[in-house]
Amino acid sequence: MNIMKKLSIFITMFSIFSAVVVAQEKFSGGIYFSPEISWFKPDNKQVKSEKSRLSFGFGITGDIALTNSFSLNLGLGFFNSGGSLKYLDSLPKIQAVDSIYTNIPANSIIKYKLQYIELPLSIKGKTKEIGYISYFLKFGVSPLLRYKSRADITVDSNDDIKNEVRAVAFAYHIGAGITYSLKGNTKLLFEGVFRNGLSDIEKIKNYRNKDYKNILNVIEIRAGIVF
Repeated sequence: MNIMKKLSIFITMFSIFSAVVVAQEKFSGGIYFSPEISWFKPDNKQVKSEKSRLSFGFGITGDIALTNSFSLNLGLGFFNSGGSLKYLDSLPKIQAVDSIYTNIPANSIIKYKLQYIELPLSIKGKTKEIGYISYFLKFGVSPLLRYKSRADITVDSNDDIKNEVRAVAFAYHIGAGITYSLKGNTKLLFEGVFRNGLSDIEKIKNYRNKDYKNILNVIEIRAGIVF
């Protein structure tokens, strides 16, 4: 599915979401785009994080008001992520869709290019408007559903490695930002979000049949519009 098709799906979902917003005063929602930087954090000395990945994401976000100051924030996001890992041990096998790599030598570097659908849920606290600006903080969890998973096992090989990447992962997120009132209920959204992985991303094992735990961290800067 190319980018235009993905955008079309999100715009359609956003239109439906907006209809709900208009119908229910306790709901507000919008759409955002976000440049992102992601990297891996290994939990062992046999794997090292080599490089981060700069990419982008987009999604829809919504608030269900609980009180005047607090709301339940939820959404649907799509983001690219990944980074490079250096495996200090040799690896017996990596199972790609179209090929099998065996006896991968020690100190090999694999570049991961991953795409996920995020279903975030968080508690959000906000201030009253000061001038035209309202400030907010939020904290919550992010279930992540694997959409695509590719990697350069050799130089620019761009292998499909869905067999080696877990279909579901989990993270927690912390966000902070502002909304700027334009007219009526329309506001500009500017937000920074840090997403810290809680679960292992990949399933690659070494010769001792040990499954390395490599979690994914992401920082994104969101810009959007809410109603």
